Amino acid sequence: MAIFGRSPAEPGEGGISKGWIAGILAVALILPHFLPVYYLQLVDLFLIGALFALSFNLLYGYMGLLSFGHAAFFGVGAYGVALLMKKVGLHYFICLPLSLIITALIALIIGYFCARVSEWFFSILTLAFGQLLFVIVSKWYSLTSGDDGIQSVFPPAIISGHISYYYFTLIMVAIGAALLWRIVHSPFGYTLRCLRDNREKSESIRINVRQYQWMGFVVAGIFAGFAGGLFVTFNWAIAPTELEWTKSAEPMIMTLLGGQFVFFGPVVGSAIFTFLQFVVGKKTIYWALVMGLVLLSVVRFLPGGVCGFIEQRWAARKRNKNAGAGQPSA
Repeated sequence: MAIFGRSPAEPGEGGISKGWIAGILAVALILPHFLPVYYLQLVDLFLIGALFALSFNLLYGYMGLLSFGHAAFFGVGAYGVALLMKKVGLHYFICLPLSLIITALIALIIGYFCARVSEWFFSILTLAFGQLLFVIVSKWYSLTSGDDGIQSVFPPAIISGHISYYYFTLIMVAIGAALLWRIVHSPFGYTLRCLRDNREKSESIRINVRQYQWMGFVVAGIFAGFAGGLFVTFNWAIAPTELEWTKSAEPMIMTLLGGQFVFFGPVVGSAIFTFLQFVVGKKTIYWALVMGLVLLSVVRFLPGGVCGFIEQRWAARKRNKNAGAGQPSA
């Protein structure tokens, strides 16, 4: 498997049956009535991380581009909500869509330059722009309060309860995931995969590679900002560290754990990352070392991630079953 996603496997083609989806939704709806508050907040964090990872995988799995600065848009979305609420005094439900517009404008500017390069040049350029935004947010004390961040960014009363905020997060993440699903299964999404698989051939058939790469970059940035806008009221605060390059490693790890070639792979990876961090973090301060060992094991033995492995085993089982059914009886 090449690091930039050039693989015969098609991301998102492995589907989940309607029965499974209905079962998962049923569990999600009754979950807050059985979980303690702390564990419910952990599920909120998992859901936000899942949306963040899905946005990253639009670049990595579907476009074959590895971004080291994706957290910048997560942070811009969060800071957009925080500043509009604290400085302007707008309601959260107005601030959230406005922050997406701000994120889209910044993604348009950064994407204009990043769309002109590919592979490692793209990765280094996203890292540079991400760190630039991190420094601006860290040093602009009059606007962002610098290293102290912005505190007391509380959700509105209607969703301030633990259960109500969980349902709000679940609905928002479900909407975001559904929109991303439609995008990657649209002609636009198939064109992005064409660019990933063979950039030169795409240019030869007169596909505007830079324009599509630019558009894909902006879409991924918007959904990362969406996740950030949810995170800021979950966390009640936002700090510059949410834009730093190390934050960009989180959706990358989630995607690799779950599998970049299955649409819901990053969601599974987010669940593994969030709950493994919680369990190991209770036992030792070296949870990052354990996470690194888990990631190395997955990359070595499950190169398609957990979901990719399950999908391959399921497909092999169906092939063997069909082959056995096709054999003539004695």
